[in-house]
Amino acid sequence: MKRRNLLIGGAAAIGAGAFAFRRRIRGAVSKLTRDPGFSATPALLPHRADERSQVYVASGAPPAGNIDAVLDKVDLAKVIGADDVVLLKVSAQWWNQGMTNVAAAKRVIERIIELPGFRGEVVVFENTHFRLPDGSGLARAFTRPSERNVDVPGWSTLGDLVRHHAHSERVSFVGLVDAATSELADDHWHDPAHVHGVYGGDGRGPIGDESRDGYHWDFARAFERKRSWLDTSRTPLSWPVFRSPRTGTWIDLANGVSGRKLTWISMVTVNQHGSTGMTACCKSAMGVVDMSCGRFGTDPRTDGYQSIHYFGNPDATWRMAGPLAHFANTVRKPDLYLAVAEWVALQPAGPWDDDTRDLRLEAASAQRANTVVAGSDAVAVDAYCATHVLAPIADAIKSPGKAEIDLANPDSKLSRFLRYYREVANGGVLDPARITVG
Repeated sequence: MKRRNLLIGGAAAIGAGAFAFRRRIRGAVSKLTRDPGFSATPALLPHRADERSQVYVASGAPPAGNIDAVLDKVDLAKVIGADDVVLLKVSAQWWNQGMTNVAAAKRVIERIIELPGFRGEVVVFENTHFRLPDGSGLARAFTRPSERNVDVPGWSTLGDLVRHHAHSERVSFVGLVDAATSELADDHWHDPAHVHGVYGGDGRGPIGDESRDGYHWDFARAFERKRSWLDTSRTPLSWPVFRSPRTGTWIDLANGVSGRKLTWISMVTVNQHGSTGMTACCKSAMGVVDMSCGRFGTDPRTDGYQSIHYFGNPDATWRMAGPLAHFANTVRKPDLYLAVAEWVALQPAGPWDDDTRDLRLEAASAQRANTVVAGSDAVAVDAYCATHVLAPIADAIKSPGKAEIDLANPDSKLSRFLRYYREVANGGVLDPARITVG
């Protein structure tokens, strides 16, 4: 027995050593054969001769007033039908300048249900990628009080909006929950006690043949791009299916609603972002997809895949634009974007430690822009917001973040992000001369 154990132990040690050696060899070959184009600035996709975009802008009023002004310009009745199921996506993973302004969201809901003859319903939804102890996905900014971006007397969270509509027959709220748990669950995420949610899904896995709320994972239509001879970045397609808490209507983001029209309005924040230069419309689907579907999700089915957020890490973080645009083309994109830049985040002048401070949370990085920008073209709205909302403030406060959002520089993170988004989406107006402002 001792001899047998010795042989088994020796074989195991040899096997482990060989595996480690193969990994080192693979890593070395991958590094030597890395495609330099993966981290290079994408070429600017030429605009088509007839390619134009319209954006609508309102500023200077309180948040609800800016919403009224911009929706009057859009003519909401042309976007929403009388019997539509209207999805209203808010941003709630972060608070303060990282979340959707509560007064603005409140007013959008009111404008929808006040439409003459409207008989449909409004479902406010978000995937914060965090879940509360009771399993609810209405975590983070729904429960954590904010010092900025509320602007409703007596209210302090997005959860106050949920309570305000507690007895409404036509308004409900859904907190989506990822399908798999995450290796990152123990990270403090600026909430060390996890009072406002634990990162990652509930471990149920993707939806199979059963009828339930959750996520579909589609590996056959994964988005991918070669990184080296041996390595390819791959992100599965994922999309949610959920039931309206008010009416029981099944909503499948890819396939719609049986017998009715599904209309999607996305309310996005406008902030400087370390990975993409700016977070606004093009990046907003991060709060819709399943972030556990790939690294750092723990489901073995996603081994060898990256979640959207990690698609280009570490050398080209802006490459996440690819699977985001693929999602918009393949699953669904919003019918209307509302970029609510009441409070925006920009790196202030002077020392800043990204490891301990987050631009979306700190008072030092908060700037009041008091602007709403609307449109159906995510690239055009983002380009307008970068150039006419964030850049003037960045100049005024001498923000080092100006370099990351500078669309005049093709090598800025935002330029690379929007160029790649346009390339994969095969559209979207980036040329300011082709954007009409109303």
